[in-house]
Amino acid sequence: MKTTPTAPRTEEEITPSAPVPARTERRVNTTQPQPQPGSGPEDLSEPEPLLPHERDESVDMTHGKPDVQLEQAYRDVKRGLLDTDRGPPADKAYQKQK
Repeated sequence: MKTTPTAPRTEEEITPSAPVPARTERRVNTTQPQPQPGSGPEDLSEPEPLLPHERDESVDMTHGKPDVQLEQAYRDVKRGLLDTDRGPPADKAYQKQK
């Protein structure tokens, strides 16, 4: 397959006719080695980021209110109602198949 050389582009061809939105993602130069985590000075003034399960359970992620369904389940178990979750029977059947 032959390729034909292209002429250098003029400024009018490069400049977009509409404004280009600003990039929000981080750019990484893959031709240069990136610093390894922990290899440089660390900023200890900022809080350490939370792990996903810590974020999900934190008060600010739940808006400080307990889940209505969990409260209902707690009240039902306290009243002596049976847990109708199919998890344990399904697990037992799965273990039999192994």
